[in-house]
Amino acid sequence: MVIHGGTEENPRPAIEGMFDTLCKRSKLDDMTNLVSSNAKLQARVASAHCSREIRSFKTSDENVLQSVAAYYSGGVMGKRKYKSVRLVLATKASTKKQGGREALCFMHKSRIPKLLPYDKLVSYIKQVDTGKVYSVEEEFSNYIQADEVVHGCFRDLRDYLPRLAKFYLQTKQKSNEALKWFSETEGTFLVAFGGDGCPFGKNKSACSFLVSFLNVGKQVASSSDNFLVFGANCESESCGVVQNYVKYACKQMKDLEGKVFAIDGFHVTFKFQELPNDMKMLATLAGELPNSACYFSSFATVSTDDYRDLEGQFVIGNCKWKVWDCNERVKIAESVAKFKESLPKHLSDKNFRSKVTSFIASKKSRQEFLPLVGKYIDLAHVEPLHLKNNAWQHYFKGVLKEAISKSKLPDTCKTFADVPVDSCFHRVTTALRYELKCSCLARKVVKWYGETQGKGAELQYRFTGKESRMFCQNFMRVIKPLRCEDDSGKQRLVVLVYAYIGVRLRDSVSLFSRIDITAEQLLELRVKCQQYFRANALLLPSMVTPTVWTLEHVVPQHAEHLFQKYHQGLGTVTMEGREAKHIVLKKLSENSSSKNQWFDIFQHEFVMLIWLPENGFTTCQYKASKAVYIPKRDNSYCSCGLQKAQIEDDKCCICGDRLTNLIEQSIQMGKCHPQLRL
Repeated sequence: MVIHGGTEENPRPAIEGMFDTLCKRSKLDDMTNLVSSNAKLQARVASAHCSREIRSFKTSDENVLQSVAAYYSGGVMGKRKYKSVRLVLATKASTKKQGGREALCFMHKSRIPKLLPYDKLVSYIKQVDTGKVYSVEEEFSNYIQADEVVHGCFRDLRDYLPRLAKFYLQTKQKSNEALKWFSETEGTFLVAFGGDGCPFGKNKSACSFLVSFLNVGKQVASSSDNFLVFGANCESESCGVVQNYVKYACKQMKDLEGKVFAIDGFHVTFKFQELPNDMKMLATLAGELPNSACYFSSFATVSTDDYRDLEGQFVIGNCKWKVWDCNERVKIAESVAKFKESLPKHLSDKNFRSKVTSFIASKKSRQEFLPLVGKYIDLAHVEPLHLKNNAWQHYFKGVLKEAISKSKLPDTCKTFADVPVDSCFHRVTTALRYELKCSCLARKVVKWYGETQGKGAELQYRFTGKESRMFCQNFMRVIKPLRCEDDSGKQRLVVLVYAYIGVRLRDSVSLFSRIDITAEQLLELRVKCQQYFRANALLLPSMVTPTVWTLEHVVPQHAEHLFQKYHQGLGTVTMEGREAKHIVLKKLSENSSSKNQWFDIFQHEFVMLIWLPENGFTTCQYKASKAVYIPKRDNSYCSCGLQKAQIEDDKCCICGDRLTNLIEQSIQMGKCHPQLRL
């Protein structure tokens, strides 16, 4: 004690000296074991220190971030769920009071720290700088009709895109993930801008526009990399608010191009390169007639009078069908405006529209108005998601029609329960439900038959990506039930043709849905698309539709064009991420106030996708899908997906049929083989 300067009255110097010696001379593990073995030290010293640290942590920025991340984990929790999670993580059922709760402790009096209380959490989130969000009602009030109630918000692209660029530059550098600059200078962001209808639950609809950067590669197909810039509860794309927003956004796009922003050591510029939209929205953006018009395509000068032409070419040499010229669009739109002014004022709306559409058709055009997006309409490419869905939807309708026709159901079959189980229709529907796993579609077929008995109105069902993928993998499971022992020669041929078309459609979808693709695969895509179209046009002429024509002529051209621009496939402009975003927006709307719904949605999205990742919490981690269109199978299966009779056989009973070989010869010749003319 004397050595360390201590006395009987003041032993503290000696104690501090001994503790200093202990700290310097002892190993950390030994000191830990000593403290842990002494109950008094553990309870009074270690526990007291932990309690102080916990109290400090509760009010720290780390706990705030953790609470916000928990709230946005997998979407927005909502008030009730967040409170429940907060309670469960830090408390347990009380052993002293029935129905009560007591704190969870990991050591004596050291309670597990709680997340922020809900009210403080919401207050903190509202303080996050999410950027300027504008009200649709205030900015576009002149375009809202008296009988319309439109609520919504939008962002200014001139402010938001630089903010997104900063986010990507910072987060990608931290994660060592490289952005793709293609053949552009580093810092040049290639922007995709597009919109679509956005379902908001039963009897509710909305319209949203999203932006994404092509520089993120495959993540363009992720909902987390498509950002909301406009959202409103408009009924359709033709709403005045939507159309005027597009014009306003187009002005912002022009203002952005050519400007240079200094962001994190990069000279950042923006180029608008793609318009990923479905055909309905694309027609609106182009100022065109609906896709039911005589000239149905936004991409080519093709009409319903000549789209079955087997010799016609699109954008190849002196071709039959050409791309719409932007200057010609303007001229036609101006002439249509003058024609409308010349029409008598007393005409009914129906007669007025009839005369206008006839006038446009006489001009060999589909242009009614000036393009809303101006010159940017030339950037549009065919979108693969909706195309494959429409193609498989059309294919299934043909199969369903054939199944009902072959079943020869009597008038006494009023519901599906009355349909004989050994009929083609029953077998196809059963395979649809249990083998293809398309239960929603199967239920719709059953309901449709109960209402129509398979006559009159066609089945109305919009295929989603899920149904398309299931058909790609197992479409032969609905073709096999179509075969019957007593089939006529024509019926047998029809089944084989549907099998042939299904294989070509599956192969085409597998190729044109890709982002990564090779030059050899592009050549294969052109061949598969041509075979698909020719099989329809030669052997099932009634099955040729605008979708079938687009798949054969537009898809190969646009896929090759994108390959030249980005060295990527048509999947670059897919709307899969945007469609997935609609589901996210619907969930966000369920946890937003009814009064400021769209403001809340914009805030939730920003915090979840930008603010949290910038602060080290990624609640929506991108994960590449492992789903495939053509699954790998062993040698007991044919390339079409049907099981072979014997494992040593080259093909299944359908692909190995003699008539299938004649079908292939017909497609190769471009005309029907004489032996197939039944």
